[in-house]
Amino acid sequence: MRHMEENMNNKTWQQTGRGQYVLKDVPNTGYDQRPAKPPKKGHGFVFFIVGFAAGLLLMLIFHFTVGSNSNSLSNGTQRKIGLLESVIDKYYMGEREETAEADGIYKGIVSSLGDRYAEYFTREELQRSREDSAGEFSGIGCTIGMDQDLEICYVASVMEGYAAEKAGIKEGDYFIEVDGEDATGWTSSEVASHVKGETGTTVELKMLRDTEELDFTVERVKVEMKTIESRMQDENKKVGYIRIVEFDEITVPQFIEAKEALEKEGMKYLILDLRSNPGGLVDSCADIASQMLPKGMIAYSETKDGRRFEWESDGKHEINIPVVILVNKNTASAAEILTGAMKDHGKATVIGTTTYGKGIIQNTYGLGDGTAVEFTVGQYYLPNGETIHEIGIDPDIEIELDAEAFLKDGSDNQLDAALKELLK
Repeated sequence: MRHMEENMNNKTWQQTGRGQYVLKDVPNTGYDQRPAKPPKKGHGFVFFIVGFAAGLLLMLIFHFTVGSNSNSLSNGTQRKIGLLESVIDKYYMGEREETAEADGIYKGIVSSLGDRYAEYFTREELQRSREDSAGEFSGIGCTIGMDQDLEICYVASVMEGYAAEKAGIKEGDYFIEVDGEDATGWTSSEVASHVKGETGTTVELKMLRDTEELDFTVERVKVEMKTIESRMQDENKKVGYIRIVEFDEITVPQFIEAKEALEKEGMKYLILDLRSNPGGLVDSCADIASQMLPKGMIAYSETKDGRRFEWESDGKHEINIPVVILVNKNTASAAEILTGAMKDHGKATVIGTTTYGKGIIQNTYGLGDGTAVEFTVGQYYLPNGETIHEIGIDPDIEIELDAEAFLKDGSDNQLDAALKELLK
């Protein structure tokens, strides 16, 4: 898919291969939908005060150096920034650390936007984000989502055979502490950046399961991310099952491989499980939608100045068997695009509970020094012209998961309902 927004330097990170990026002199950059992120909480005295105030000062510098249209800071604001720095220099017990202070400045600028989805990425954070999308990194083998009600990150899925599963971590566990730090105010990317690290090292996790706090020491290992799970759910009836954990670069080829394998086995029905899928790359979502939809619109977006961008299916791989999509309250962003497009085109019945309701899109802009900034650039619409932002997608058949039975013996009443609907 083509992209749409210019960054400050008319340059952007552009993918040239699996996980490889270079700065290109092009006016475009990629859409990247990520899970819902709550307002930042508690990142330290220097980040909160110095970062925010000094960030405003850096805005003034940008105004004169890159032609920003933002207003100049008042003399009073500039004087207060100087006073703040002098007070810290005089009374703060510790030493001001140059790199941390600079990162605080940049994070302060982004925080001042008031955009709950905006984020500044340091070199290390951006590198980890690229590793995530490419599907290879050093971690514990789980994906991370954000609970929209509690605003706490949880384990969205546990990868079979990796460290998290071996340690006893389960899907649905909440991250309370990571290496002794309170993680209840962190975004999913912040939790991920702390959980990941050098292969062979360990991470200390305090997790919440129901009302019980559990402690885990997990060794980090090299992880090859698998974002697709597939099987023949009912061999006799030829009901295929594909779960999409999230949408990354590697998701498209994994989905195509799974779909083709099931078709070779004679698949006559398909259950597409998008429960707790937090979203991801919209381009990957659109490419997967093109593997099932007829020729036509998948979704479109509009920026605040009225510019429009469209994702379309060429119809060459339209699926012509009954499909049920499973969703829940944590089915978000790109997963909602796929759900809505399939529903609007009459290609699927949706079962579960109302989805998250994230209908806005974030762009990630490379800043030329290995760092990047991400913020909201537009709103997307389903093929019928409707937006789901802060509304969500209502299922055709509403069924709550029997969580107690699921935890007890793995019984899945929503999956059972999907089978019943397909075979009725």
